[in-house]
Amino acid sequence: MLARLTKLLSYRPSLAPKAIADRHRFLFIKAWGCGFWSDMNHVFGCLLLAEITGRVPVTHWGRNSLYGDGTDTDAFQLYFEPISPLGIPDVIQAATNGAVFRPKWSTETLQQEPQSSWKRLHSQIPGTIYLERPETVVVSDFYIHLPDLVSSIPISHEWFGKTSAELYRILADKYLRVRPEIVAEVNAFDRAHINGADPTIAVHYRGTDKVVETDYMPSHETYFDLIDRDAAGWRIFLLTDEAHCIEAFLERYGSRVTFTNAIRSSSKIPVHLSRAADRVRLGTDILKDVYLALRCKKFIGLGMSNPSCIISVLKNWCEGDCILLGPSLLGFKFARE
Repeated sequence: MLARLTKLLSYRPSLAPKAIADRHRFLFIKAWGCGFWSDMNHVFGCLLLAEITGRVPVTHWGRNSLYGDGTDTDAFQLYFEPISPLGIPDVIQAATNGAVFRPKWSTETLQQEPQSSWKRLHSQIPGTIYLERPETVVVSDFYIHLPDLVSSIPISHEWFGKTSAELYRILADKYLRVRPEIVAEVNAFDRAHINGADPTIAVHYRGTDKVVETDYMPSHETYFDLIDRDAAGWRIFLLTDEAHCIEAFLERYGSRVTFTNAIRSSSKIPVHLSRAADRVRLGTDILKDVYLALRCKKFIGLGMSNPSCIISVLKNWCEGDCILLGPSLLGFKFARE
């Protein structure tokens, strides 16, 4: 790893910025090809990086995205409005007139996939490496962790001193606009199942392959105990990738349980790795579930799951209303006491 970074940092641009590159510097945000909210967590890291470095962020989730439609178009825009008025043509023009970091990228390869690899040179690099790059266009296709960049926010920036959780909400407010047709579906489900006279607790149970990814996998009974303690008699909005979990909650709570018609797995193969699944529907499913959970009064989730972590930060929950079981991917202290 050290040898890779040494070689990487010895790279120098061969072209000086010109034309549009004199006015705009870009951060080109690729998918890194994992779960939806893992890729979105990467986007959040890149958005903070763009703020710190004064770059224009532009997304391009290409064919390596697990949530694309099989074309070269930006799959991010299947779910969200563009995060910038400038787009891929502007990035390509800037790259033509200026220089691109990292050296594996060029004007010819910017829209090609896949370029990322855990083992390939210029892939596994931290977000801090991008801070002082002079190139007109920098490309990020490997996970950038927002909390790692918080200490790099300059004191002159208006967000200096903000916590990681606050930054997630600020960035979401500034950049994320869910597509109107998805918002309409969220609103319709909310009116029918959540926004009623009885309070609702959102519960995220991540099953299937997660048991081999984490040392702590709470049982259904762990969730049941917390629901019975903190939300007795409440309605339950259940988010899960596992069909068996739906059955278990229905057996326990009956008509109190509500859930969307999301695609779920009946095996240990997670839905996002299923070859047969409708990729765009998968992305829409988990996007809707997260935004619906944010409309509930309380939340219980798994700390080692990206959707749960995102839910824990995109809303400023009241004390005790948000519980993450086990350690958090984001390092936040929402774990059960």
